[in-house]
Amino acid sequence: MVLRLFILCVAFLAGVTHSFSDIAYTSTNFILGDVWFPENIEYFDLDVDANGSIDFSLTAAGTLSFAGIHPENQNKYLIHPSPPPNIGGPVAALNLNYIIDSNSGSGTPEEWFGNNDYGGFILILSTGRTGEFYNDRGFVGLKFDADDGIHYGWIDVEGIQSSPTIQIRGWAYETEPNKAIAAGAIPEPSSISLLLLSGTIVWLSRNRKRKARIPYRFLR
Repeated sequence: MVLRLFILCVAFLAGVTHSFSDIAYTSTNFILGDVWFPENIEYFDLDVDANGSIDFSLTAAGTLSFAGIHPENQNKYLIHPSPPPNIGGPVAALNLNYIIDSNSGSGTPEEWFGNNDYGGFILILSTGRTGEFYNDRGFVGLKFDADDGIHYGWIDVEGIQSSPTIQIRGWAYETEPNKAIAAGAIPEPSSISLLLLSGTIVWLSRNRKRKARIPYRFLR
């Protein structure tokens, strides 16, 4: 009975967590670019807010030695701009807790960017390699349009195996329009959830102690 009640409480708290949080988070461990047959290039269409519309497309190709991201419509991602006269630059690998918002692309080393080409996570050439995700992990800053306005989010991407192969570990976005989000931020239990959880733990602890004091013959 105690175990069953505990499971029900945990399930309830999980529901409360999602209800009270402003961040929508999706966890995954999708590997992109490690398939060579029958196709040597893979695509991952990302619908960040799950509204049925593709917001970004990620790709990785072993034969092209490239992995990158393409924004749909007017969506953008953060880059580290290349020196003039070059246009664009490598996709920025953001650190944990980097603040992603409208100010991220002004007066900072990062810049909001998006065009019809793919921005590079990794590019491997005979002369060397470029890209901030080569054998490294970081967060990609996202800015995308939805029916209710502009939203900010992130993708957790890791380059693996000294190749253009990448692992998509998850993504999240702020459900409130124009509200900043920290890279790596995920939903947290609300104060109500924490209060309910602590109360449940205390109740279970007292209940176990009470049963421990009851003679065994009464428990048969």
